[in-house]
Order: sequence, then structure tokens, then C-alpha cells
Amino acid sequence: MFRKPSVLVAASCRLTLMTLAIVNAGAGVAVAQGSAPGGFVESATSGGLRPRLSSGQIQNFLPDRGRFTFPAPYGTTGVRLTNASDCGGKDCVNYTGYSYWNNINNHSGSDTMLIFIGLFRSRGGQGPSLVSYSKSSGETRNLGPLFAADSDFSWESGEGWYFSGTRPTALYMNKSGDSRMLRYDVQSHAMETVFDVRQTVPNSYIWQMHSSYDDRVHSATVRSSSSYEMLGCIAYREDQHKAYYFPKKNGNFDECSIDKSGRYLVIHEDAGSGDDNVIEDLETGKESVLLDPNGALGHADVGFGYMLGEDDHNPRPGAVRVWRFDMDLHGGEPVATVASQGNLVYELTQWNTGLGHLAHGAARPGASLDQQMACVSNANQQDVPRVNEIVCFRLDGSLNALVVAPNMSDLNASGGGGDNYAKLPKGNLDVTGEYFIWTANAGSGRLDAYLVRIPQQKLGVGSPAPGPAPAPTPTPAPAPAPAPAPTPAPAPGPAPAPGPAPTPVSAEGARWMSLINVTAAGNRLQKTGGCDGCPDGSAVSEQQVSGNGALQFTATETGTLRFAGLSSGGIGTQPGDLSFALRLQGGTVEVRESGAYKSETSFQSGDAFRIAVENGTVKYSKNGAIFYTSANQAGQALRVHAIFFNANATIGDVTIGSGSSAPAASVTSPSPSDDRAQPRPGLSAGSPATGGRRRR
Repeated sequence: MFRKPSVLVAASCRLTLMTLAIVNAGAGVAVAQGSAPGGFVESATSGGLRPRLSSGQIQNFLPDRGRFTFPAPYGTTGVRLTNASDCGGKDCVNYTGYSYWNNINNHSGSDTMLIFIGLFRSRGGQGPSLVSYSKSSGETRNLGPLFAADSDFSWESGEGWYFSGTRPTALYMNKSGDSRMLRYDVQSHAMETVFDVRQTVPNSYIWQMHSSYDDRVHSATVRSSSSYEMLGCIAYREDQHKAYYFPKKNGNFDECSIDKSGRYLVIHEDAGSGDDNVIEDLETGKESVLLDPNGALGHADVGFGYMLGEDDHNPRPGAVRVWRFDMDLHGGEPVATVASQGNLVYELTQWNTGLGHLAHGAARPGASLDQQMACVSNANQQDVPRVNEIVCFRLDGSLNALVVAPNMSDLNASGGGGDNYAKLPKGNLDVTGEYFIWTANAGSGRLDAYLVRIPQQKLGVGSPAPGPAPAPTPTPAPAPAPAPAPTPAPAPGPAPAPGPAPTPVSAEGARWMSLINVTAAGNRLQKTGGCDGCPDGSAVSEQQVSGNGALQFTATETGTLRFAGLSSGGIGTQPGDLSFALRLQGGTVEVRESGAYKSETSFQSGDAFRIAVENGTVKYSKNGAIFYTSANQAGQALRVHAIFFNANATIGDVTIGSGSSAPAASVTSPSPSDDRAQPRPGLSAGSPATGGRRRR
């Protein structure tokens, strides 16, 4: 460890940070903020659009700096981090460091968040700077530059620098063209060299660094000091002082990243079919390859023993899939089954834009995939559902999307420079999953940095934030085996055609053994408590459907989000708890089985729905016409189970039937009928759906 006068911050900034250290030591009491407000959940298959905000509308709710509320329908809490005074009135804010480099420190147990932002000195800023945000009061302060004006580091953009996942004041950084990975403490100002790539690859320097969650293993792209050519990837075990070098295989090499467990190195390069993924197991030495046509990921991020990102060869636009490293990376089918790889967890509705950047900075060790979430951010000149918004989703295959905020990015405005890429949000998610940071020009002539607080409780995720870094161990612990996500669905079936009406069963009103934040009045259920938009209202029946029987109910309104179906009898409030269910919202009803999307059709207020079990076969009807027959069998007695998200959401005329029902009729399995199940027009299913699929 060494110190240099040239890398110390200005005295005023030093004093401020010392004060922060004292405040943070006893700040745990101020952390509890309750559930984050705002946001709303819709299906990833929804075509709903919100009108874009004009520059004037944005300026009406933006403060000069600090906390604000996004207008309806979002209602989330935002924070403006920078303003014109930070840049001498110029456009000096560098875009955030991509979705996989944390600009926010690990603020667990502290009221104060520290945020790193690049302010170009060449454009009026003071160089890489630190901003603080108080979670209790909302006070937002520019603490000043990280380095004195006579330091070479003050001229760096800060691109590719990031906070440690567990050390609250440790910032990983490097100097442009330098061979060393550095770790800098933003409070003590001590700087140390983590490793020097020249000890392994002479005449080279590092680029695009990454670190494991516990800071034991690091990686970086290696480039030639003379030609700037990408040479390959290096991984470094800091606790063993051991380097692993992987020269590039062919001509096309993009970058690499170590997963959060520190065991698996993910390399984006040409391994035989162009934009492929090569996975190196540092513990066993095994190499696995996921080829581009089989589902290799472009824009991607990593978790503990898995990766997720956009598969642009998938027949669904903007398909996000999850690949586990403890399973065969053979590729499998474009839309995976429960037991296979590559489960689908998010998608778009159209082919004319890409997914954008995907952030999974809140990955948690030991948590199953269905309790994890990721966020995406993008911007486009076209109006496409959720592309110009910040959206988060669970990795459970439910395809429920949490719309968090408008991105406020106008590609036609001058702020951010002439390159559209610099204007894209490219935001990243902090380690707690509570905050998302991105940059936007708000339709103006300058870029600024913003936070939004994520109402992650509406996705049913959220847990205690990560604790301190574990002590180093001799070898990396095996990556936890996340549970497979529920099956992503085949494409929606055709709209229901009139068919034979089911034979009525003996029906009676439901008696409820569990009501949580829900009131039953006659045969009507209504959510009367809990959070508006959260899955915290539920009802479970005393009666059971076994062998033959049915749930019947009426949709009393079209707008609210609720699920009604059959489950094995638990009182959970997650859609994945329902074995056979209908999801109703915005005039669309979707068939969901254990959270996985199966099919959909439209509905209006007053439509009657029925989920019937006929000798184990489950059929879904609307107004007497069967529109989907499940491929899954009901092998046990099931209770009626309803889950409500929105306040005052209702279903009416709820009855439970028993006895025999109609003979098999109508649809036995859906056939693809819309463009979400088809390859992009003009391309084969194995052709790239979008250009420029690389991570950057």
C-alpha cells in the first residue's frame, strides 16, 4: 500500500469525508425507510405505452439538486445528483459506467450513500467526483473531486471504475493505458496495486475490469500497449497471488467478466460462430462454450454461478435468458423448458429496438433465481413499450415487469454530445437492489446523473442488504445452484372461437380459510388493505377441487392487476404459488401456470371465466368458450387462490364447482399466432435479430 500527495483530495473534500465516516458509524437507525412508493407491474407481453415527457414537463418537477417525485403513473422517488454548477454551466457529466459497474457504494447499515460520477475536466468539471445522498433527509451534496488538480487521475473520465460490492469506501480504478488494477479508499485516500498485468503479459495494459462480490478474484481485458489490439483476458486470485491468462481464440474478442462467486470467467468472443460465450471454470479448469445460434448473450451481466442477458437469436424480441454454469451449456431450445437451460425471464413486444443495457448488481449469494431481480434501461426515438423507461423484473419466468420511471433521455437533444450512444441511460443497480443510477439529458443541452428508488416489494423481492465481505479462503467456493425458473411459455394461442359450452358442474359460493388484506362480501372479493401495486392481498378457499371441478368468477373491472386460479393450498402471495391461474390487467387476460406465461386473450368488464379440472386436465374458458387447454396435469386436490396487487381490485361471482364437466372440446394446445412467437421478418430463426449485439 502506498500514498502519493498527487492523489489526495482537496482538504475541504477530505474534511467532508471524515465527517461522513463519523456520521456513518452510527447511522443504522436512519436506514429504515419503509416500502418504496410508486411504480406499477404489467406483463412483459403488454403493449401499453405511456406518453413521453417533454423537456418542459421534466423541468417542472426537477429540483436544482436532490429528491423529487416522478409524475403519474410512476409515482417513484427520484434524486437529481448533478446540475450545471458542477460543470461551470457546460456539459461535463460522463455517462454512468455501464450496467455492470457500480457507481453506488455498499451503503448497508448507513444513512449516507456515496456515489461516484465522472465530471470531465476538459469540459468544465473537476474530474472524477463524489456525491453523497442522505436516505433519511434527502440531502444531496457534491463532495468535490476525488483527486487534486495536479493529479493525472483528475483528467480521467472514470469509465470502468466501480465501487466494491462489500467494502463501502473501496473504489476499483485504473489509469488509461496503464497495466495496473488499483484499489482506492475514498475516505483514507490510500491507494494500492491489486495486480499488474505486465507480470503475466509483457507490453500490455488492462481495460474493462470486474471483481467478484467478495473482492478475492478480479478480471480484465488485456490489450497491446503498442497496437491497442485486444489480446485476451486475465483473471487474478488476489488471495493466492495467482494469475490466469486466456489468449483470444479468433479475431473477434469483446471483453470478459468474472462472475460474482469468483469461480467462473465469462468471455465474450468468437469461439466458432461469431459472438459466442466462453465460460472458464477457474476451480476445475473446465471450459464450456455457448455458441451464438444456441443462445449466447450480448448485453449481459453475471450473478453467482450464472449469467443473464439478451439472446438476439431467440424467436421472441428482446428475449432475456438465464444460463447456469453448473448445467450443460448446449443451448437447448429457443424457449426453454423447466428442466433445461436458458429460461426466459423478460422480453419486448417488437423487433425494432434492442433490449438495451441489463443490470444485475443486486445479485445475492445463496438466493434462488425466483428471489432475484434485474433491471434494464434503453432509449429509442421510436415509441415502443417499456423501451424508453426503466424496468425491473424477477428471474422467475413470470414475465411480470415493474415499470419504475421514465428515462428522461431524448436522443434528439444535444445533451451528452453528438453520439447517441453517450445519451443512452446505461444505468446500474446498487448492491441492495433499492437504487438505480443513470444519466439523461432531460431534453436539454447537458447530461445529468439521477437516482430512482425501486419499489422492489412490488416484485416480491427484497432482503437484508449484503453484509461485510467474507474472509478469503484457499479456493473459490462452488457457485450456489440457483433453482430453475418456471417454464417460459409457448406463444399465445389464437383468440377463442365459439365452441361447445362446458356442462355445468354443481357450484357453490366459496368459503375462505385465509383472507389477507382482502374482504369477502357474498361471492365478491376486494383488496381493502396493504400496498397499492404490491402482491400482498390474497384469498384461499376452504373447498377443494379434486378430479373434476371448476373455479368460476367474473371480471368486474379491466384495469387492475389480479390473479385468480388454483393452488395446492398454501397462503402465499406470489403469482408463482398458483399452479393454474388467470392474470387480469389492462383488458388482457393471460394464462399463467406456476408463474409461467402460457397464452392470452382480451376481456372486458362482466366477462365470465372458468378454470375447470376434468379428470386431471385443466381447461380455461371465457364466456363458455374454451381458449386454452393445459399441457400440465392437475395431480392433486387444489384450492381456489386469488392474489391482488392494486388497491380495490376485485373479482365477482366466485363459485367453486364439483362433479363432471364438459367433454373435451376446442383447443388442445395453442399454436403460435402472433409475431412474438415468430422469427423477425426477413430472418431465419437462427439469424441475428438485431445488429450490434455486443455488451458495449
